Amino acid sequence: MKRLLLLWIPLLFLLYCEDAKYSLDNPFDPENIDLRPPALFFHPPEILTTIDTSIAIELYGLELEPAAAAHLDIRYDWGSVTVDSVIPGPFFSGQNNPMEITVDEQGVLDIYLYYLPDIQSNQSEGGTWSLATVYLSTISTGESELLYGVNTILRDANNDSVRIKDFGKGYISVE
Repeated sequence: MKRLLLLWIPLLFLLYCEDAKYSLDNPFDPENIDLRPPALFFHPPEILTTIDTSIAIELYGLELEPAAAAHLDIRYDWGSVTVDSVIPGPFFSGQNNPMEITVDEQGVLDIYLYYLPDIQSNQSEGGTWSLATVYLSTISTGESELLYGVNTILRDANNDSVRIKDFGKGYISVE
């Protein structure tokens, strides 16, 4: 009887157990954003919000080469949102915190980020990281598109341009 039971238990597991089926298509995963790396994109790519609300959007790099500085030229609809602040992300963080300069002029946000060298390195390691987080306030209803402008550039420690193949867009819809 014991032998018969020992034969049936493994047979039951083989016949009635199925592998779990997962849907791994999170639209926020870098692999699912339909950009050719190295690329810059906005995270989240779409924000649905209401008027008089504070929102945060991250400026992300996808599989970027090591860099020592960046000029992020961000275009937005300044009649719909206002820039509250900009905080550097972990991309340019090393043993020292990065230096950041922000210039906001009527729909053009220029963000200058600098890696502060230390004894071990003079530029970031590269990879997929947030370069900065922009905090915005909504001031009117409508839609605002976020774009990387033509002046967006990253530089390595030798002051050579870091190649960027693709730029993502962002959208803010205010109801």
